[in-house]
Amino acid sequence: MSERAAPERPDRPLLTPPFWSLVSFLSCARLTLGAGPLPLIAVTVAAGALAMGLAACFALSRTRLRAAVSVAAALALGAACACLVCAGELARQGALAEALSSSPASAWELEVESDMSEGASGWRARAAVLRDGRRVGRVWLLTEEPYGLGDVLRCVGRFTENEEDEWGASSRAQGLSGTVRAVRLLSSRSAGGLRGEVLALREAVLGSLDAASSDPRALVAGAICASTQAMSERGLDEIFSACGVSHLVAVSGGHLVLVSAVVSSLLGRTRLGTLPRALTLLGMTALFVAFCGAPVSAVRSWVMVLAAELSRLAGRRAHPLSSASVTALAMAALEPGVTGQLGFVLSVACACGICALGGYARYVLRVLVWRSGGTRGHVPVRPVRAALSSAQEALALTVVSQAVTMPFTCATFGTLSLVAPLANVLLAPLFSLVLVLGLAVALLAWAPPLQALVLVPCDAAGAAVAWLARRLAGLPLACVPVSVDEGPALALLGCLLAALLVAWPHVTRRALVGALCAALALGLVWHLRWRLFAPACVRVLDVGQGDAILVTDGSSSLLVDTGPGDAVVGALARNNVTHLDAILVTHLHDDHVGGVEALGGVVSVGEVLVAEGVTLEAGGVPVSSVGRGDVVRVGRFSLEVLSPSGPVDGLENEDSVVCSLSYEDERGRTLRALLTGDAERDVTDALVEAGDVGDVDLLKVGHHGSGVSVSASAAAALMPEVSVASAGEGNAYGHPDPACVEILEDAGSAFLCTMDVGDVCVEPGVEGPLISCQRRSVRDATLR
Repeated sequence: MSERAAPERPDRPLLTPPFWSLVSFLSCARLTLGAGPLPLIAVTVAAGALAMGLAACFALSRTRLRAAVSVAAALALGAACACLVCAGELARQGALAEALSSSPASAWELEVESDMSEGASGWRARAAVLRDGRRVGRVWLLTEEPYGLGDVLRCVGRFTENEEDEWGASSRAQGLSGTVRAVRLLSSRSAGGLRGEVLALREAVLGSLDAASSDPRALVAGAICASTQAMSERGLDEIFSACGVSHLVAVSGGHLVLVSAVVSSLLGRTRLGTLPRALTLLGMTALFVAFCGAPVSAVRSWVMVLAAELSRLAGRRAHPLSSASVTALAMAALEPGVTGQLGFVLSVACACGICALGGYARYVLRVLVWRSGGTRGHVPVRPVRAALSSAQEALALTVVSQAVTMPFTCATFGTLSLVAPLANVLLAPLFSLVLVLGLAVALLAWAPPLQALVLVPCDAAGAAVAWLARRLAGLPLACVPVSVDEGPALALLGCLLAALLVAWPHVTRRALVGALCAALALGLVWHLRWRLFAPACVRVLDVGQGDAILVTDGSSSLLVDTGPGDAVVGALARNNVTHLDAILVTHLHDDHVGGVEALGGVVSVGEVLVAEGVTLEAGGVPVSSVGRGDVVRVGRFSLEVLSPSGPVDGLENEDSVVCSLSYEDERGRTLRALLTGDAERDVTDALVEAGDVGDVDLLKVGHHGSGVSVSASAAAALMPEVSVASAGEGNAYGHPDPACVEILEDAGSAFLCTMDVGDVCVEPGVEGPLISCQRRSVRDATLR
């Protein structure tokens, strides 16, 4: 019996000029389209990039770093091309916006290019703008009813140009000139030709699945048809995101590998020659991509399949990293808006990361599990060896993919899945089975009895995937909130990868185990520090146009309101919060309760508190009622409910739960505050007149600082050291109202607004509250 050889370190990857051009192109394109400069400025920057590149190449050629000339040239060329292409894109977007603003929407046709998703504003999808049958640009389309992928609509509607805010920048970066809201439909038609036939088949398959009826059917609809509406309705999208396995559903390289394997297996039973087989394989995979609606990640993967087949037919060995880079460059140059689409960026990052670092990740894992002196006689039987090898492969690819995409996913979603490596190892094989059976289900849509037979094992496999994903997502700390900015995170990742590529070290099992133990120990210390020893403070969080106030003391924590959408996830992440004992919802307006759903699976919540009479569904979290006189304790903080005095439905501002907060400790530190929700001066005046509340250190200004938030008499009676309003930058309501600010400042209070200073932290003090802000400092003192 021979001894097993120690794992060998792979060669350092060759980072070719196309790769460096891709890195430069994507970085500059995302910056340029996001910033939206005048096209002339972008052209000027392109010329500057070329000039700097030439200068760098000349300087490097006269030194010992001649080998870096090609890298400098590739970076400069990529940056210049990106600026030039984006200049043209911005000019096209501007011209389309002007044309749509100066003509009725009914003069244009709109072709639905993505599945519609339902939101608060209606049904939304990307749409191509057609003039005389020619595509002239893209917009967001908002409708009252959903329409199918490929439908061409003519409607009466209103066009709104992208605003200079975060949403506008995101839309511009995706190649969208603005939003068309359809008011009345004039005509519609389905897509024609071969594409129309393929999309009609897709609709037939979706109809036969009844995707909304169960988790397995929703998974099949997402994996085979790229329709995730049912997954969203059933909450599976959030579960898969928490597990870090959303890529399993998104149609991309993994799907095409399986489809190619199935098609190749069938073609292997025929007598077709090499060229006909290759053409048939490319044709079948292209039809699958079209069947899925041609998402950019799938298109990129198919182009890479095309490049690989052409290389094979030409008898040349393909260089995967170069192929991936050239493919992505071509797509981005032809359609710059894809650089702003997260699916494309993640797909490209994963492909390049796996090509460059996949071999090293496999080597590290083999070192970790390898034992010197072992013999082949001790190796498990072949099926077990194959399973272990597959698990190592899945884990290696997962670690690489998660590492290279972390800056994008963490910045976009504000979460990091800690359970992702385990989830991918466990779920990937099962999901491959769902995908293969799902393909059979789709092909048998024309024969319902046969389809029903295949659906039985498909449903069983899908149910196993959904069950296991729910169990994994429910693990403690499976997914934690994080707060990072994309730019600095990418810079840090680039430095770490550069250091790895330069060092390219041999590793030992002892060093790896030590590093893993050290990382786990640091993570545990960090978690315990913030979970058990959080400072005593009240933080008014910056969540845009909404309210969220965090109260912490040691191991206790309470969140008063959650703001709108998922902004609260990032706010809690930057304050190191992974657990909340409770959420107190003051009332049911979306800017106060909208974030409850977003916290599910990210931050553990003990219970949700609402006013008596209010009904709220909190995603399985227990809901309790509080009324006037009830006291909620958060460590040494006490929150006494002052209003409302009886049952309410929570639909009006005056229904808001108003709390008096107090704190005192053995060191003589104190803090008094009034938290008002959206209650206005009628409520606060009544509380002051009744003597329920008096002098306070902190006033959380009601209703975002509107003109009727507080009266002069109440402000004089409360005498707050500092008053804080929560409002979003550029909000349409004019919050905070100058009249409100003047009343509070006349009463001797310092006034702060989250849109100006970010999170506001107010800590108990001996001689007054200690106040600090996220974006600028405020002196610690009694500010009267």
